[in-house]
Amino acid sequence: MKKIFGLVIIIFSILVFPIESLAVDYSIDNSRIDAYLQPDGNVMVTEKHTYQFEGEFNGITRTLIPKENTKIIDVTAEEKGSKLDIEQEDNLYKIHRKGENETITIEIFYTIENGVEVFSDVAQFYWPFFDESNESDYGNMNIFVHPPEKTGNVIAYGKDAAANSADTQRDGRVHFSMGQVDSGANGDIRVAYDASLFPNAPIAKDQAMKQDILADKENLEKEQAAFEHRQDLLSGMAPFVIGVFVFYLLALLVYAVKQRRAVQLEVEHQYVSAHFVPDLKMSLPATLSFMKSGLFDANVLTASLLDLVRKGYVKKEKEDTFFIIHMQTDYQHENILLDWLFYKIGDNGTFHLKNLKDYTDDESNHETYWKDFEAWKQAVKEEVKTHKLVDKRTKLRTIIGLSSIIVVPFAVLFGVHELFLSMFLAILLFGALLIFAALFRNKTVKGAILYKQWKEFQEKYPAMNDKDWQDLHNDDQKRAFIYSIGLNDKQLDKKNEQIKEVLPQNDRYNADILSFLLIASLVQNQFEDSHTVSAASTSSGGSPGGGAGVGGGGGGSGAF
Repeated sequence: MKKIFGLVIIIFSILVFPIESLAVDYSIDNSRIDAYLQPDGNVMVTEKHTYQFEGEFNGITRTLIPKENTKIIDVTAEEKGSKLDIEQEDNLYKIHRKGENETITIEIFYTIENGVEVFSDVAQFYWPFFDESNESDYGNMNIFVHPPEKTGNVIAYGKDAAANSADTQRDGRVHFSMGQVDSGANGDIRVAYDASLFPNAPIAKDQAMKQDILADKENLEKEQAAFEHRQDLLSGMAPFVIGVFVFYLLALLVYAVKQRRAVQLEVEHQYVSAHFVPDLKMSLPATLSFMKSGLFDANVLTASLLDLVRKGYVKKEKEDTFFIIHMQTDYQHENILLDWLFYKIGDNGTFHLKNLKDYTDDESNHETYWKDFEAWKQAVKEEVKTHKLVDKRTKLRTIIGLSSIIVVPFAVLFGVHELFLSMFLAILLFGALLIFAALFRNKTVKGAILYKQWKEFQEKYPAMNDKDWQDLHNDDQKRAFIYSIGLNDKQLDKKNEQIKEVLPQNDRYNADILSFLLIASLVQNQFEDSHTVSAASTSSGGSPGGGAGVGGGGGGSGAF
């Protein structure tokens, strides 16, 4: 249960508090774009962006992606009348202006060649000043479109972020008051005037377009009305949907806590403390696997080899040499380990630590090494399974996992209809239910008792005095030491070092234990080195493309 709660908290933290980027820290508080339509069909554009920087910066960026059959020319930039240097990389313009902790306003000037499309009855300026490739939020975006001269016959509307933002002035100017525009948003604007205002512009198509534009506007308004209706409907549903799944999750958590508490009560009723080192209900490797939640590393491998020595299947000949006494073992994983170390890596029943280094130094053996390691690991896990120490509740977890999928369509619908808080909560609930389904399991009473006994040993061992250690049987001392090696706990490792220092070396009984302690570090170091097998890493990159706005145009803003 602790793991479940912990992972839920981690996911929540990542979603709520995103990891900070190492990029320049800035915000674009205000943006104004004025597009002056010319009688020859060109468009003179003036942009004014106010940036607020925290920390050092080198300048701002503006991406200007032209539509098909148009061209961006004569790009310049100024601050308070002073010209700024511009560096162009394809459609990206870097405007150099160094500073630190400042609020600055930069003006950008450019011309769009053939920005106005002229037809037989109307001429339109249909343009995306930004698109989904934009990586910055605009705090307050305003776009003004100016006709060549005053006029009263205007069609104007916007899409996506520009929807419902058009306001036509009496003189024919159109103001798109968009306000906050989030990064990654499209925002095409479309303004149509009488074709007679553009006498010097080339004809794009010699056909009427006014009715098509009006029809597109009407369809857009209908779609927007339908969208708002669905949004209102989903907004009303959201609290009930979220509430049902919150209640469902809470009910599952309460159930899990009750199940855990029931096991704890039964453990308290049956529990008898071990004298010191708990009796082995299963092999030491299996015990370590259970106590380490299935984690297998070089420490567990070291402990497993030492356990073979303790049980008399293997004998130490020299400090770095072992040979097999017999292979009539108690468990299949012991046979697998003997065959792997003493015949595949070693030579005819003899295993030198150098054999392990030579074997893993050859890259052609890496795949076989890990395959044999996995076979041994799975055999240990099979032993753990036979003792039924954990109730995995497979059917219940499957049902919970499948039921969590029901949240996904709601999360998608909430997101599509811009109900972002509801979408976030739905995603959070989906993640929480999925984590619960993946991790929910209880120790059985047998498993909980075994876990508690070894936890008690872990607490007592570091505080054990020298006399109590000397009073232990030789086998108990070895089991205590092997367990502490496999667990890889700092306090237990520290105790092992203390024992090595205080043991009288002239005593044959102690010499056996001391020798056992000394070879452990050699074996462990060799296994750790051999366990480090190189892995290839891959990387990927991207390349810039066209814009996602109308006609392949678009753009965005940033800083560097």
